[in-house]
Amino acid sequence: MKEITVTECGVSATIERHTFGSGSPHIFFTGGVHGNEVTGIWVARRLADFFAANPPVKGTVSVMPQVNPAAARCMQRRNPFDGSDLNRIFPGDPDGTMGQRLADAVWCETADADILVDLHCCGQHGLPYILSIYGESREVRELVRQITLPTAIHSEGTSGQLFTEAVRRRRQAACIIELPSGVCGGAVNVQVGEQCLAALLDMLRARGVVSGAVEGDEPAFYGRLLDAEAPRAGLWSPAVRKGESVSAGQVIGTVDGEPVAAPAEGFVMSVMPCAYLMPGDTWVMTYIQPEA
Repeated sequence: MKEITVTECGVSATIERHTFGSGSPHIFFTGGVHGNEVTGIWVARRLADFFAANPPVKGTVSVMPQVNPAAARCMQRRNPFDGSDLNRIFPGDPDGTMGQRLADAVWCETADADILVDLHCCGQHGLPYILSIYGESREVRELVRQITLPTAIHSEGTSGQLFTEAVRRRRQAACIIELPSGVCGGAVNVQVGEQCLAALLDMLRARGVVSGAVEGDEPAFYGRLLDAEAPRAGLWSPAVRKGESVSAGQVIGTVDGEPVAAPAEGFVMSVMPCAYLMPGDTWVMTYIQPEA
């Protein structure tokens, strides 16, 4: 295990990197870019444990399970030293704030990877999915095709994210995997975590890094995520469930009895349960459009 320590104004944070095997391909897994997304951290640690017991048949596997350790300790999304969202500031700055220095350290450590998979969480009420800019890179689409989770979604391509910058600046094959969290802060969704682990091992089998035959099926490719918002604060009551298809104009729920309509055709990925919504907290569901 290698330890990477980042220091700024007398404050330090240490990141662990586990490396197994040697040579090509080099496949890199990161978790905990957002400190409270613990299902991703759990999967990354499971991968490190797997390769400690089962070295790669060929190539190199690197795992950084907890990229943002201080945020994880505080169980929060942002870095507590400077309030930065680490996944909006890549490639970082070696002379910047603590968050910027952490981003730079991760950027440098992942520089020679052929494939980069960044493990995140999408909240308690969603379905797992692969997020990538597969429309910008044939290599990215091939990577996503080999990860046997059911759903692949095209990202908006927001700059500053580790996976988007890796694709655009370094021509690496990179993606995010978004996993539902457990039922409370700090809780792991073990069932989904196991599903993700199996899907990643399938990708590694397809690449010849792990022995054995691929066991799962390729994902279905969809377009971009859409959010539907309640018209105002009040009691939200859903009328659809995750996993259902919706059509444009279909009522997906109500706020104090007032209908909320889907603005486009899609497939439901996440639905907030019956809840009182406050102003500024009107996000109620996310769904995806068919692939363009």
